[in-house]
This record gives sequence, structure tokens and C-alpha cells, in this order.
Amino acid sequence: MSLTTYGSKHSSSMSTRRGIALQRPFQLVIMAGDFLLILLSYAIASLIHRKFFPALAERDVSFGVAFLVATAFVAIALFRGCYDRHNLVNSSWQLRMASSVWLLSLAILVFSAFLLRSTAELSRITIVLFAVVGLVGLWAHRAIWRLALSSSFARRHSVKKRVVLISGEPLDFTSTRFKDLRRNGFQVVRHFLLDAALKSDDAAMERELTTIIRSSRAAGADEFLLAFNWNDLPLFRHLCRCLRRVPNPVRLLPDSEIADLVSRPFAPMGGSVAIEIQRAPLSVTERAVKRVLDIGLASVGLLFLAPLLIITALLIKLDSPGTIIFRQTRRGFNGELFDIWKFRSMTVSENGSEIKQASKRDARVTRIGRILRKTSIDELPQLWNVLRGEMSLVGPRPHALAHDNYYDQMIGDYACRRHVKPGLTGWAQVNGFRGETPTIDSMKKRIEYDVWYVSNWSIWLDFRIMMRTAVALSGHDVY
Repeated sequence: MSLTTYGSKHSSSMSTRRGIALQRPFQLVIMAGDFLLILLSYAIASLIHRKFFPALAERDVSFGVAFLVATAFVAIALFRGCYDRHNLVNSSWQLRMASSVWLLSLAILVFSAFLLRSTAELSRITIVLFAVVGLVGLWAHRAIWRLALSSSFARRHSVKKRVVLISGEPLDFTSTRFKDLRRNGFQVVRHFLLDAALKSDDAAMERELTTIIRSSRAAGADEFLLAFNWNDLPLFRHLCRCLRRVPNPVRLLPDSEIADLVSRPFAPMGGSVAIEIQRAPLSVTERAVKRVLDIGLASVGLLFLAPLLIITALLIKLDSPGTIIFRQTRRGFNGELFDIWKFRSMTVSENGSEIKQASKRDARVTRIGRILRKTSIDELPQLWNVLRGEMSLVGPRPHALAHDNYYDQMIGDYACRRHVKPGLTGWAQVNGFRGETPTIDSMKKRIEYDVWYVSNWSIWLDFRIMMRTAVALSGHDVY
């Protein structure tokens, strides 16, 4: 066994006492900030109501409404772990959770008013303004804390959870998982490397564990982390049994293979569990939610973009001979064929068994087509495919049939992309894999992102992709 020591016994006790002293005030400050921010949001909403809508004679609401919503929000957020440090640095999780808890708190307000028969006392304008201002304020509050907790000062003075790390092989402490440990407030104070010989010698294992436990108590450890791979699982199970003699939490720090498995959803199967290796296509409810979002946004998009679509059609007609709309057969959900719509941007309209991908400085691209492809305006007619139910706003980008047939043979997970409808934009596109894929490796990377999207779909992920698409659209060239 080899031992790596971090810190001393004196610094250990000092750090532990400082951590205990700082943990609760740290959470209380953020909770108090949320509570006061909600009260301030109501005051701002009430002021806007009186300032800009004086003609609407609705009764003003007392601050009791704000106290009720603030109390409900802080209580629910605390219960859901929103004030834990490792969750505070997770921006996307915080935005989703703050939004859902805020809506739930407002629902509690409406339900309470209904039970008390006081809905007539609520000012509708004030409540709507309160909902908007409060949500924006909570988002801003979390963004500020995210920046503050990421600063070097915060990392030096934040609460540290002292852990003892036990592994069956040497570890790379510069890897991502150990950086994540440090970033989320875990401090490795001891590292024990167990020799391979201990796997078959129970007596030697007992002596080593006695040494580990004695050293860990001297270091003031808060918990144990076990870093093992598949080959070390027998040693891991034996170690878990032996560590039952200590009252500290014992957690597994898995390698990439085990981490991928334990992070998947599981379902109880009697006395056992079944781990989901591949998720089923979206449920009826999920498909309904996604479809409602597609129809709503696609309809609004076609309505507001109508002038741009008309002008683009005229420019295409004036620029070069040929049709305005280019149609090409693609595969959609479960491999069903459909005709995708695009503004014609090239002098050819290929739709056969062999199709050459467009590339930079491609001579087939027209003058107006180069602008359309650079700004992705050529994709806008696909909003009609979305309304028809053949595509979604977000999903894996569909490829020409010739390319589908080729990559189906070359890339094993290629067909997994068809577990959901294809989209105007997707997870691969917002991560830099847009346009031409000149090599198999570049297509494999795009497929990895597409398969991840299929396995991790949520309505929040769709919103995130749409927002990132809107931000990044003007900064990338697409050919």
C-alpha cells in the first residue's frame, strides 16, 4: 500500500471547524437573498402597475402575497437542494429548477387564494408583472452566485469536505473528475493505493484497512471515496464490507465505464433493478409537449418571417434559373421518407443515389445561395415540414438518402438518430458540427452528439439548443 498525505492534523481540524462554521451562513445568505429579491420584485411590479397602468382600476394586493410566494419558494428550493454548493455552480440545472419552483410557488398562491375565496382581491396585472420580474430576478441572482463561486477567492475560502481516497491503481489527479471534485468543494486529504496482492490475502487486507481507518481519523476525514474500475469490483465489495466499522459516508468514484452505467435511469424489477441501456422513443406525453412547442413556434416563425421569405424567393428567381424551393427526399422518424423543403442555393437539384456534399468555394453555389447558406436562411422553408409533422424544431439534422445509405454501413450508431424526428437544428450543430463532414471521423463525432441528444432529451434541452442556435447563427459559415 502507498499513501499520499495532504495537509496536517492541525490544519485538518482547523479546516473542518471552519467548514462547519461557514456552511450554514453561506446557505442562509443565498436563501435570504432569494426571499428579499422576491419581495423586491413584488414592489417593482406594484410600482410599474401604478405608474404605467393608472387607468386600470384593479385593487392593489398587500405584501402578504409576496411573503407567501417568497416563503414557498425558499422552502421548496431548500428541499430540492437548490442551495447546495455543488448545485449552485450548475447553471443550467439552477435555471431549470428556479423556473419550475417559481411556477410552483405561484401556483400555490393561486390555489391558496381559491381556497380562501380571495381571488377577486388579486390584481391580475400586478401578479403577471410579479411573475415576470421575479423570474428574471431569480435567474440574475443565480448567475451572480455562479460567477462568485467560480472566482479564485471563493475557491480558496469555500467550505471543503475532507475525503479519503482509496484506489486499486494509480490515478491521474489532473483528470476531469478530480478537477470536478475540487471545483465542488471536495478536498482529498489522504490517498491510499491498495496493492494487487491484497485481493487474495484477507489478513493483509485487514491490517491495511486498520491503518487506513486510523490515518483517516487522524486527518479528520468527513467521508471515503473509492475509485475502482470493472476489474477491481471484487476488491471493491470486500472493501465496502470492511468500511462498515466507520460511521463516515462511503461513496464510489467510478471510472468512465461505470459512471456511464450508474448515471442511467433504472426501474425496480421485483427485488432487483433494470438499468436503461437505451431509452425508448419519446413517450406519448413527451411527444405531445414537443409537438405543441413545434406547432406554436413554427406558426409564429412563418407569420413573422413572411416578408423575409417573400424577398428571398424573389432574389432566388432573379439570381439564377430554376425552382425557388428545392425538395430532397430524407429519412425521418423510424426511417419514414419525406421531402425536405429548402430555398434553392445551388445550380443543381440532386436527389439521386449519388450526391456530392457542398463545400467551401463550391462552384455550384449561386451568388444569393452563398448568403443564404451562410445565414441559414435557406433552411427556413423547413418550418413547413415542422407544421406537417415530418420534422421538429430541434433534432438530428436529416441527411440525403445517398449519405444515409453510406453512413449506415460505416457507423454503428447512425440509425439511432431516427429514434426522434429530425430537426432544423440540433445538439451536434450547436457544438460546432455544422455543414460539411469531409471525413468519417467528423461524421462519427456528429453522430455521438446526435445519439446523446436522443438519450437525454428534455424540453429544457430543446430550449437550450434553440437559444444557442440563435446566438451562434451569425458567427458560423455553413456550406
